[in-house]
Amino acid sequence: MIFRAHARIALVLFLALAGCETPQTGTADKPLPAPIAETPMRLFSPPNPSIAVRRSNSDIAREFLDLSFALENGQQLTTMTRFEGPVKIKFNSIVPKYAEHDLNQLVTRLRTEARIDISRVARDQPANIIVETVPAPQMARIAPTAACFVVPNASSWDNFRKNRRSFQTDWAVIIRRTQVAIFLPENVPPQEFRDCLHEEIGQALGPLNDLFRLRDSVFNDDNFNLILQPFDMLVLRAYYSPQLRNGMTRAQVAGRLPALLARLNPAGVSVPSDARPPTSREWSKQIGIALGRKTPDRRRILAATRAIEIADSENYADHRIGFSFLARARVSGQSDPEQAAHDFASAYSIFRTVFGTDDIHTAQGSVQMTSLALSAGAYGDALLFVNASIPAARRAQDAIMLFSLLALKAEALRRTGKPAEASKLLVEARAWGKYGLLSDRILSRRLKQISQLPPAAKTPES
Repeated sequence: MIFRAHARIALVLFLALAGCETPQTGTADKPLPAPIAETPMRLFSPPNPSIAVRRSNSDIAREFLDLSFALENGQQLTTMTRFEGPVKIKFNSIVPKYAEHDLNQLVTRLRTEARIDISRVARDQPANIIVETVPAPQMARIAPTAACFVVPNASSWDNFRKNRRSFQTDWAVIIRRTQVAIFLPENVPPQEFRDCLHEEIGQALGPLNDLFRLRDSVFNDDNFNLILQPFDMLVLRAYYSPQLRNGMTRAQVAGRLPALLARLNPAGVSVPSDARPPTSREWSKQIGIALGRKTPDRRRILAATRAIEIADSENYADHRIGFSFLARARVSGQSDPEQAAHDFASAYSIFRTVFGTDDIHTAQGSVQMTSLALSAGAYGDALLFVNASIPAARRAQDAIMLFSLLALKAEALRRTGKPAEASKLLVEARAWGKYGLLSDRILSRRLKQISQLPPAAKTPES
């Protein structure tokens, strides 16, 4: 279903909702309206503990090997490395309370779900994993495209800068992990901080590679899954099982995995294989260009179009083709809103076919489709889209998406004569917006954009 009425206004909103604005701190703006300024931030509770990963263990074994024996740049690793003995983790800098909350929650999950002997220690105590915040400009000078990153054999930012060109910070030459450092920019929104904690601590402990073909993992550069998933906890649990050890080759690990996964994940023994084709380097390259904000829009659109063509020719009958359409839609909204609307609808349709309606991938497309429906005056359709996706956003602990969906639903309810229900939803939307965006100013602006979507005077096209 494609809604064309007022498409340009709707698509400008989509780009803002997708995170094209960066929260600014330290600005001297006028006081915010009380409903926003006084809304307390909400934090997520721990997800339900993972029990089983209902995928073929043979597929999981292949993915374990591809994650564990290569770096993100494609360089192959000859042996497996991990920590031996108890793992201590600490913040090396003063962080907000929400960061303390999120790290405590993650450490608890790693102990209970991945069965790793990991615990927090104070800043003045020695640790194996050191998490340090760094001024964003300093990080950008060394790693301009990284939101956060992890390096071996570093004890602080100053120590890393001093030794960053030496072999000791090269993952490919270490034989065992003893100390790693994770660097995150200062003053980022709580959700971005938490997402970095999950991905970088996951890599500090285990696999160093990312695979676009994974649909249920943080070890994937498409950023659909933001926190460590049941699949990731299973991989980490296998990584630290007694059957595996430092120095094992890919062939040696491959020989141990079938029996190990059968014991750790019996639900995957009888599941038939659904092996997805590897992701071509050219597709990954084009997607990287399409998502690069410093690249001219025309070049990004061409790259996204090429990614769609590659995904089709390589028979990526999964989230990768949907992600290709989503990438082109997000960058072409200003120059070709009609094409962008078609691409958003294509992405939504693909995700819904592959995953069903109650999934975080489909919810990504649902945000766009809800906005299109609202701008077209199709409030019933808007509510159908949003109601199907709110549970997935909660489960995925995606506060930005949850804020967007709740705010869009509140606007649909307001326009259909239900102001009390709309007001109640807006309170919750603001609370999640605080966690996802941090900046009250951006939160206020996005709520205003949603409220100003013009309803269509005519029946929307479908």
